[in-house]
Amino acid sequence: MPKMSRRGIKRKAPDLGHLPSLGDYAPTMFLRCHNQRESDDETKIWKCAFEPSIDNPEETTNLLATCGGKTVCIIDVNTQQVLKRFQDTDRNENFYTLAWTTIEAASMKKVNILAVAGREGAAIKLIYPSQLLMYATIRGHKKYISCLLFHPTLTRLLFSGSRDGFVYLWDIGIPDRAPNSSHVPLLKISLQDSVGDALNLIFSEQSQLLIAGAERGCVGWVVADCHSLTPVRRARVIERADIIFQHPKSKTLTIDGLINLPGDLVATKQVGSGEILIWDLAKHVLQEKREVVIEPLIKLKYPLHNVKYLNLGFSNGLLGVGDDQGNLLLYNIQSVLTKHRGEEDENVWEASNVLEWPNIINVKSGDAPRQELVVNTVAISSSHEYVTGGTDNNLVCIWKREEEEAQADGD
Repeated sequence: MPKMSRRGIKRKAPDLGHLPSLGDYAPTMFLRCHNQRESDDETKIWKCAFEPSIDNPEETTNLLATCGGKTVCIIDVNTQQVLKRFQDTDRNENFYTLAWTTIEAASMKKVNILAVAGREGAAIKLIYPSQLLMYATIRGHKKYISCLLFHPTLTRLLFSGSRDGFVYLWDIGIPDRAPNSSHVPLLKISLQDSVGDALNLIFSEQSQLLIAGAERGCVGWVVADCHSLTPVRRARVIERADIIFQHPKSKTLTIDGLINLPGDLVATKQVGSGEILIWDLAKHVLQEKREVVIEPLIKLKYPLHNVKYLNLGFSNGLLGVGDDQGNLLLYNIQSVLTKHRGEEDENVWEASNVLEWPNIINVKSGDAPRQELVVNTVAISSSHEYVTGGTDNNLVCIWKREEEEAQADGD
Protein backbone atom coordinates (compact mmCIF):
# COMPACT_ATOMS: atom_id res chain seq x y z
CA MET A 1 0.00 0.00 0.00
CA PRO A 2 1.43 3.42 -0.92
CA LYS A 3 2.35 5.82 1.87
CA MET A 4 1.81 9.52 1.50
CA SER A 5 3.49 12.71 2.61
CA ARG A 6 0.99 15.51 2.41
CA ARG A 7 1.41 18.82 0.66
CA GLY A 8 -0.83 21.75 1.44
CA ILE A 9 -4.06 22.48 -0.35
CA LYS A 10 -3.64 25.03 -3.06
CA ARG A 11 -6.02 27.92 -2.51
CA LYS A 12 -6.95 30.36 -5.19
CA ALA A 13 -6.66 34.06 -4.42
CA PRO A 14 -10.04 35.83 -4.27
CA ASP A 15 -10.13 37.24 -7.78
CA LEU A 16 -12.98 38.35 -10.06
CA GLY A 17 -15.24 35.59 -8.87
CA HIS A 18 -14.20 33.47 -5.89
CA LEU A 19 -16.63 30.83 -4.71
CA PRO A 20 -17.26 30.21 -1.00
CA SER A 21 -14.42 28.25 0.55
CA LEU A 22 -14.62 24.71 1.83
CA GLY A 23 -13.06 22.92 4.74
CA ASP A 24 -9.63 21.45 4.21
CA TYR A 25 -9.38 17.92 2.83
CA ALA A 26 -6.56 15.50 3.59
CA PRO A 27 -5.50 12.57 1.40
CA THR A 28 -6.23 9.47 3.45
CA MET A 29 -5.62 6.55 1.11
CA PHE A 30 -4.62 5.80 -2.47
CA LEU A 31 -5.69 2.27 -3.42
CA ARG A 32 -4.33 0.22 -6.30
CA CYS A 33 -7.11 -2.36 -6.39
CA HIS A 34 -7.72 -2.82 -10.13
CA ASN A 35 -4.49 -4.63 -10.91
CA GLN A 36 -4.57 -6.72 -14.07
CA ARG A 37 -1.13 -8.03 -13.20
CA GLU A 38 1.57 -7.44 -10.57
CA SER A 39 2.94 -3.88 -10.41
CA ASP A 40 0.19 -2.53 -12.65
CA ASP A 41 0.38 1.26 -13.05
CA GLU A 42 -1.32 1.43 -16.45
CA THR A 43 -4.92 0.34 -15.87
CA LYS A 44 -7.21 3.37 -16.08
CA ILE A 45 -9.95 3.92 -13.51
CA TRP A 46 -12.74 5.29 -15.69
CA LYS A 47 -15.64 5.75 -13.32
CA CYS A 48 -16.45 5.94 -9.63
CA ALA A 49 -19.78 6.57 -7.90
CA PHE A 50 -21.12 6.42 -4.35
CA GLU A 51 -23.93 4.03 -3.58
CA PRO A 52 -27.30 5.78 -3.07
CA SER A 53 -29.07 5.35 0.25
CA ILE A 54 -32.01 2.97 -0.13
CA ASP A 55 -34.15 5.04 2.26
CA ASN A 56 -33.16 8.46 0.90
CA PRO A 57 -31.94 8.65 -2.72
CA GLU A 58 -30.61 12.17 -2.09
CA GLU A 59 -28.02 10.71 0.29
CA THR A 60 -25.17 8.28 -0.21
CA THR A 61 -23.73 5.45 1.83
CA ASN A 62 -20.06 4.98 2.64
CA LEU A 63 -19.65 2.52 -0.26
CA LEU A 64 -17.90 3.58 -3.46
CA ALA A 65 -18.05 1.61 -6.70
CA THR A 66 -15.12 1.88 -9.13
CA CYS A 67 -14.41 0.31 -12.49
CA GLY A 68 -11.32 -0.10 -14.65
CA GLY A 69 -9.78 -2.92 -16.64
CA LYS A 70 -11.78 -6.09 -16.12
CA THR A 71 -12.41 -5.25 -12.44
CA VAL A 72 -15.22 -3.68 -10.42
CA CYS A 73 -14.52 -2.82 -6.78
CA ILE A 74 -16.73 -1.87 -3.84
CA ILE A 75 -14.74 0.23 -1.36
CA ASP A 76 -15.76 1.31 2.14
CA VAL A 77 -14.36 4.85 2.34
CA ASN A 78 -14.77 4.93 6.14
CA THR A 79 -12.54 1.93 6.72
CA GLN A 80 -10.61 2.33 3.43
CA GLN A 81 -11.08 -1.36 2.74
CA VAL A 82 -11.93 -3.04 -0.55
CA LEU A 83 -14.98 -5.06 0.48
CA LYS A 84 -15.77 -6.72 -2.84
CA ARG A 85 -13.78 -7.21 -6.03
CA PHE A 86 -15.43 -8.59 -9.15
CA GLN A 87 -13.18 -9.69 -12.03
CA ASP A 88 -14.73 -10.49 -15.37
CA THR A 89 -13.82 -13.83 -16.88
CA ASP A 90 -12.94 -12.19 -20.21
CA ARG A 91 -9.30 -11.13 -19.89
CA ASN A 92 -9.80 -8.48 -22.61
CA GLU A 93 -12.66 -6.73 -20.81
CA ASN A 94 -12.21 -3.04 -19.98
CA PHE A 95 -15.06 -1.54 -17.98
CA TYR A 96 -15.66 2.09 -19.00
CA THR A 97 -18.80 3.01 -17.09
CA LEU A 98 -21.10 2.15 -14.21
CA ALA A 99 -24.39 3.36 -12.71
CA TRP A 100 -26.36 2.70 -9.51
CA THR A 101 -30.10 2.26 -9.10
CA THR A 102 -32.52 1.31 -6.32
CA ILE A 103 -35.38 -1.04 -7.26
CA GLU A 104 -37.78 -3.47 -5.66
CA ALA A 105 -36.73 -7.10 -5.76
CA ALA A 106 -39.17 -10.00 -6.02
CA SER A 107 -39.48 -9.97 -2.23
CA MET A 108 -40.79 -6.36 -2.48
CA LYS A 109 -37.71 -5.30 -0.58
CA LYS A 110 -35.71 -2.44 -2.05
CA VAL A 111 -32.20 -3.29 -3.21
CA ASN A 112 -29.36 -1.41 -4.87
CA ILE A 113 -28.20 -2.71 -8.23
CA LEU A 114 -24.98 -1.77 -10.02
CA ALA A 115 -24.82 -1.80 -13.82
CA VAL A 116 -21.39 -1.90 -15.49
CA ALA A 117 -20.34 -2.01 -19.13
CA GLY A 118 -17.34 -1.58 -21.37
CA ARG A 119 -15.47 -2.95 -24.32
CA GLU A 120 -15.91 -6.69 -24.66
CA GLY A 121 -19.13 -8.25 -25.92
CA ALA A 122 -20.94 -4.89 -26.01
CA ALA A 123 -22.70 -6.18 -22.87
CA ILE A 124 -24.21 -4.58 -19.77
CA LYS A 125 -23.69 -6.61 -16.61
CA LEU A 126 -25.99 -6.30 -13.61
CA ILE A 127 -24.48 -6.89 -10.18
CA TYR A 128 -25.82 -7.38 -6.64
CA PRO A 129 -23.22 -5.32 -4.74
CA SER A 130 -23.99 -6.97 -1.39
CA GLN A 131 -22.74 -10.28 -2.76
CA LEU A 132 -20.92 -8.96 -5.82
CA LEU A 133 -22.88 -11.48 -7.83
CA MET A 134 -23.37 -10.79 -11.53
CA TYR A 135 -26.93 -12.00 -12.00
CA ALA A 136 -27.74 -10.87 -15.55
CA THR A 137 -26.13 -9.82 -18.84
CA ILE A 138 -27.88 -7.51 -21.31
CA ARG A 139 -26.78 -7.73 -24.93
CA GLY A 140 -27.87 -5.76 -27.95
CA HIS A 141 -25.24 -3.17 -28.83
CA LYS A 142 -22.77 -3.98 -31.61
CA LYS A 143 -19.74 -2.12 -30.22
CA TYR A 144 -18.36 -1.00 -26.87
CA ILE A 145 -20.58 0.81 -24.37
CA SER A 146 -19.30 4.17 -23.15
CA CYS A 147 -22.03 5.45 -20.80
CA LEU A 148 -24.94 4.27 -18.63
CA LEU A 149 -27.77 6.23 -17.01
CA PHE A 150 -30.75 5.09 -14.97
CA HIS A 151 -34.00 7.05 -15.29
CA PRO A 152 -34.31 9.33 -12.22
CA THR A 153 -37.74 8.03 -11.10
CA LEU A 154 -38.52 4.97 -13.26
CA THR A 155 -35.53 3.31 -11.69
CA ARG A 156 -35.70 0.02 -13.63
CA LEU A 157 -35.16 1.88 -16.91
CA LEU A 158 -31.56 2.09 -18.11
CA PHE A 159 -30.11 4.13 -21.00
CA SER A 160 -26.89 2.88 -22.60
CA GLY A 161 -24.76 4.75 -25.13
CA SER A 162 -22.47 2.86 -27.52
CA ARG A 163 -19.84 3.28 -30.18
CA ASP A 164 -22.30 1.62 -32.56
CA GLY A 165 -24.10 4.96 -32.91
CA PHE A 166 -27.13 4.21 -30.74
CA VAL A 167 -28.48 4.91 -27.28
CA TYR A 168 -30.74 2.07 -26.11
CA LEU A 169 -33.38 2.15 -23.39
CA TRP A 170 -33.83 -1.07 -21.38
CA ASP A 171 -36.06 -2.34 -18.61
CA ILE A 172 -33.68 -4.32 -16.40
CA GLY A 173 -36.63 -6.06 -14.74
CA ILE A 174 -36.89 -7.50 -11.24
CA PRO A 175 -33.62 -9.21 -10.27
CA ASP A 176 -35.08 -12.44 -8.89
CA ARG A 177 -37.48 -12.99 -11.76
CA ALA A 178 -36.11 -11.75 -15.06
CA PRO A 179 -33.97 -14.22 -17.04
CA ASN A 180 -31.19 -12.88 -19.24
CA SER A 181 -33.14 -13.61 -22.42
CA SER A 182 -35.94 -11.20 -21.45
CA HIS A 183 -33.88 -8.08 -22.05
CA VAL A 184 -34.78 -6.43 -25.34
CA PRO A 185 -34.62 -2.66 -26.02
CA LEU A 186 -37.67 -0.54 -25.34
CA LEU A 187 -36.30 2.23 -27.56
CA LYS A 188 -33.39 2.89 -29.90
CA ILE A 189 -32.08 6.43 -30.32
CA SER A 190 -29.79 7.08 -33.25
CA LEU A 191 -26.73 9.32 -33.07
CA GLN A 192 -27.14 10.23 -36.72
CA ASP A 193 -26.05 13.85 -36.28
CA SER A 194 -22.40 12.85 -36.63
CA VAL A 195 -21.64 13.60 -32.99
CA GLY A 196 -19.60 10.44 -32.43
CA ASP A 197 -19.56 8.49 -29.18
CA ALA A 198 -21.99 9.48 -26.43
CA LEU A 199 -19.64 10.02 -23.47
CA ASN A 200 -22.24 10.97 -20.84
CA LEU A 201 -26.03 11.02 -20.60
CA ILE A 202 -28.50 13.00 -18.46
CA PHE A 203 -32.29 12.98 -18.38
CA SER A 204 -34.54 15.94 -17.52
CA GLU A 205 -37.99 14.98 -16.29
CA GLN A 206 -39.14 18.59 -16.49
CA SER A 207 -38.28 18.83 -20.20
CA GLN A 208 -38.67 15.09 -20.94
CA LEU A 209 -35.32 15.38 -22.67
CA LEU A 210 -32.44 12.91 -22.89
CA ILE A 211 -29.14 14.73 -23.51
CA ALA A 212 -25.82 13.29 -24.63
CA GLY A 213 -22.42 14.92 -24.31
CA ALA A 214 -20.45 13.42 -27.16
CA GLU A 215 -17.18 13.43 -29.08
CA ARG A 216 -18.41 16.10 -31.47
CA GLY A 217 -21.16 17.99 -29.71
CA CYS A 218 -24.11 17.97 -27.35
CA VAL A 219 -27.56 16.83 -28.52
CA GLY A 220 -30.96 16.05 -27.03
CA TRP A 221 -34.01 13.94 -27.81
CA VAL A 222 -37.55 14.22 -26.48
CA VAL A 223 -38.27 10.91 -24.74
CA ALA A 224 -41.76 11.12 -23.30
CA ASP A 225 -44.02 8.51 -21.67
CA CYS A 226 -41.19 6.17 -20.73
CA HIS A 227 -43.55 4.38 -18.34
CA SER A 228 -45.74 3.22 -21.23
CA LEU A 229 -42.98 1.67 -23.34
CA THR A 230 -43.03 -2.12 -23.64
CA PRO A 231 -40.40 -4.51 -25.02
CA VAL A 232 -41.06 -5.55 -28.61
CA ARG A 233 -38.96 -7.39 -31.17
CA ARG A 234 -38.60 -4.24 -33.30
CA ALA A 235 -38.17 -1.35 -30.89
CA ARG A 236 -39.17 2.14 -31.99
CA VAL A 237 -36.22 4.11 -33.36
CA ILE A 238 -35.72 7.85 -32.91
CA GLU A 239 -33.69 8.78 -35.99
CA ARG A 240 -33.01 12.46 -35.45
CA ALA A 241 -32.02 14.66 -32.53
CA ASP A 242 -34.63 17.22 -31.51
CA ILE A 243 -32.11 19.81 -30.33
CA ILE A 244 -28.41 20.56 -30.81
CA PHE A 245 -26.70 22.59 -28.08
CA GLN A 246 -23.87 24.69 -29.50
CA HIS A 247 -21.11 25.73 -27.11
CA PRO A 248 -19.54 29.19 -27.43
CA LYS A 249 -15.97 27.94 -27.73
CA SER A 250 -15.12 25.32 -30.31
CA LYS A 251 -11.40 24.54 -30.29
CA THR A 252 -12.68 21.00 -30.04
CA LEU A 253 -16.29 19.88 -30.18
CA THR A 254 -15.90 17.22 -27.49
CA ILE A 255 -18.25 17.58 -24.52
CA ASP A 256 -16.78 15.14 -22.02
CA GLY A 257 -18.36 16.63 -18.90
CA LEU A 258 -22.15 16.60 -18.54
CA ILE A 259 -24.20 16.49 -15.34
CA ASN A 260 -27.63 17.45 -13.95
CA LEU A 261 -27.87 20.20 -11.34
CA PRO A 262 -30.93 21.16 -9.25
CA GLY A 263 -33.63 23.25 -10.87
CA ASP A 264 -33.19 21.81 -14.38
CA LEU A 265 -29.76 23.36 -14.66
CA VAL A 266 -26.97 21.59 -16.56
CA ALA A 267 -23.17 21.73 -16.26
CA THR A 268 -21.04 20.98 -19.32
CA LYS A 269 -17.29 20.84 -19.86
CA GLN A 270 -15.95 21.29 -23.37
CA VAL A 271 -12.43 19.99 -23.93
CA GLY A 272 -9.94 22.80 -24.49
CA SER A 273 -12.28 25.66 -23.51
CA GLY A 274 -10.82 26.32 -20.05
CA GLU A 275 -14.33 26.65 -18.62
CA ILE A 276 -17.22 24.69 -17.17
CA LEU A 277 -20.57 26.19 -18.17
CA ILE A 278 -23.73 26.10 -16.06
CA TRP A 279 -26.90 26.81 -18.01
CA ASP A 280 -30.67 26.70 -17.74
CA LEU A 281 -31.99 23.80 -19.81
CA ALA A 282 -35.64 24.92 -19.73
CA LYS A 283 -34.71 28.36 -21.05
CA HIS A 284 -32.94 26.85 -24.04
CA VAL A 285 -35.71 24.37 -24.79
CA LEU A 286 -38.28 27.18 -24.82
CA GLN A 287 -36.52 28.75 -27.80
CA GLU A 288 -38.10 25.99 -29.91
CA LYS A 289 -35.14 25.85 -32.26
CA ARG A 290 -33.27 22.76 -33.38
CA GLU A 291 -29.88 24.48 -32.97
CA VAL A 292 -29.47 26.54 -29.82
CA VAL A 293 -26.39 28.48 -28.71
CA ILE A 294 -25.61 27.88 -25.03
CA GLU A 295 -26.04 31.02 -22.92
CA PRO A 296 -24.36 30.23 -19.59
CA LEU A 297 -25.62 31.60 -16.32
CA ILE A 298 -22.31 30.86 -14.64
CA LYS A 299 -18.79 30.09 -15.89
CA LEU A 300 -16.32 28.14 -13.77
CA LYS A 301 -12.61 28.45 -14.43
CA TYR A 302 -10.92 25.18 -15.38
CA PRO A 303 -7.33 24.38 -16.49
CA LEU A 304 -6.71 24.88 -20.19
CA HIS A 305 -5.70 21.50 -21.63
CA ASN A 306 -6.88 19.11 -24.33
CA VAL A 307 -7.07 15.85 -22.39
CA LYS A 308 -10.39 14.10 -23.01
CA TYR A 309 -12.74 11.92 -20.94
CA LEU A 310 -12.58 13.72 -17.58
CA ASN A 311 -15.98 13.34 -15.95
CA LEU A 312 -17.78 15.76 -13.64
CA GLY A 313 -19.05 14.77 -10.19
CA PHE A 314 -21.74 16.57 -8.18
CA SER A 315 -23.45 16.22 -4.81
CA ASN A 316 -25.55 18.69 -2.82
CA GLY A 317 -24.09 21.91 -4.21
CA LEU A 318 -20.51 20.71 -4.61
CA LEU A 319 -19.11 20.13 -8.12
CA GLY A 320 -15.85 18.26 -8.64
CA VAL A 321 -13.57 17.39 -11.55
CA GLY A 322 -10.03 16.18 -12.08
CA ASP A 323 -7.35 17.58 -14.37
CA ASP A 324 -4.24 16.42 -16.24
CA GLN A 325 -1.87 17.09 -13.29
CA GLY A 326 -3.40 14.79 -10.69
CA ASN A 327 -5.45 17.54 -9.04
CA LEU A 328 -9.11 17.52 -7.96
CA LEU A 329 -10.90 20.84 -8.37
CA LEU A 330 -13.89 21.55 -6.12
CA TYR A 331 -16.51 24.23 -6.81
CA ASN A 332 -18.86 25.18 -3.97
CA ILE A 333 -21.65 26.44 -6.22
CA GLN A 334 -24.75 26.18 -4.03
CA SER A 335 -24.94 29.90 -3.20
CA VAL A 336 -24.20 31.14 -6.72
CA LEU A 337 -26.81 28.79 -8.19
CA THR A 338 -29.39 30.43 -5.94
CA LYS A 339 -28.15 33.99 -6.40
CA HIS A 340 -27.82 33.92 -10.17
CA ARG A 341 -30.84 31.80 -10.98
CA GLY A 342 -32.35 33.22 -14.18
CA GLU A 343 -29.65 35.81 -14.84
CA GLU A 344 -26.22 35.63 -16.42
CA ASP A 345 -23.10 36.37 -14.41
CA GLU A 346 -20.15 38.00 -16.14
CA ASN A 347 -17.56 36.61 -13.73
CA VAL A 348 -15.54 33.49 -14.30
CA TRP A 349 -15.55 31.77 -10.91
CA GLU A 350 -12.37 30.25 -9.52
CA ALA A 351 -12.43 26.84 -7.85
CA SER A 352 -13.12 26.90 -4.12
CA ASN A 353 -10.34 24.37 -3.45
CA VAL A 354 -7.76 22.53 -5.50
CA LEU A 355 -6.71 19.27 -3.90
CA GLU A 356 -3.16 18.83 -5.12
CA TRP A 357 -1.61 15.48 -5.86
CA PRO A 358 0.43 14.49 -2.79
CA ASN A 359 3.90 12.98 -2.79
CA ILE A 360 3.44 9.20 -2.76
CA ILE A 361 6.18 6.72 -1.97
CA ASN A 362 5.73 3.10 -2.97
CA VAL A 363 6.61 0.83 -0.03
CA LYS A 364 8.09 -1.89 -2.26
CA SER A 365 10.11 0.08 -4.79
CA GLY A 366 10.63 3.41 -3.06
CA ASP A 367 9.66 5.14 -6.30
CA ALA A 368 7.06 7.88 -6.51
CA PRO A 369 4.50 7.67 -9.33
CA ARG A 370 4.80 10.30 -12.03
CA GLN A 371 3.44 13.67 -11.01
CA GLU A 372 1.76 14.43 -14.32
CA LEU A 373 -1.25 12.15 -14.43
CA VAL A 374 -4.93 12.35 -15.25
CA VAL A 375 -7.81 12.15 -12.78
CA ASN A 376 -10.53 10.69 -14.99
CA THR A 377 -13.47 10.63 -12.60
CA VAL A 378 -14.61 12.26 -9.35
CA ALA A 379 -17.31 11.24 -6.87
CA ILE A 380 -18.44 13.22 -3.80
CA SER A 381 -20.35 11.83 -0.83
CA SER A 382 -23.65 13.53 -0.01
CA SER A 383 -22.25 14.81 3.30
CA HIS A 384 -19.17 16.21 1.49
CA GLU A 385 -17.03 14.32 3.98
CA TYR A 386 -15.31 12.34 1.22
CA VAL A 387 -14.06 13.30 -2.23
CA THR A 388 -12.75 10.48 -4.37
CA GLY A 389 -11.08 10.19 -7.75
CA GLY A 390 -9.85 7.57 -10.20
CA THR A 391 -6.64 8.02 -12.19
CA ASP A 392 -5.10 6.75 -15.39
CA ASN A 393 -2.32 5.02 -13.44
CA ASN A 394 -4.59 2.63 -11.55
CA LEU A 395 -5.18 4.56 -8.32
CA VAL A 396 -8.40 5.24 -6.44
CA CYS A 397 -7.83 8.40 -4.39
CA ILE A 398 -9.75 9.03 -1.15
CA TRP A 399 -9.72 12.51 0.39
CA LYS A 400 -11.44 13.22 3.72
CA ARG A 401 -12.60 16.53 5.12
CA GLU A 402 -10.54 17.40 8.17
CA GLU A 403 -12.24 17.01 11.53
CA GLU A 404 -11.97 20.58 12.82
CA GLU A 405 -13.49 21.91 9.61
CA ALA A 406 -16.22 19.29 9.60
CA GLN A 407 -17.18 20.28 13.16
CA ALA A 408 -17.15 23.96 12.30
CA ASP A 409 -19.47 23.38 9.35
CA GLY A 410 -21.94 21.64 11.62
CA ASP A 411 -22.02 24.48 14.17
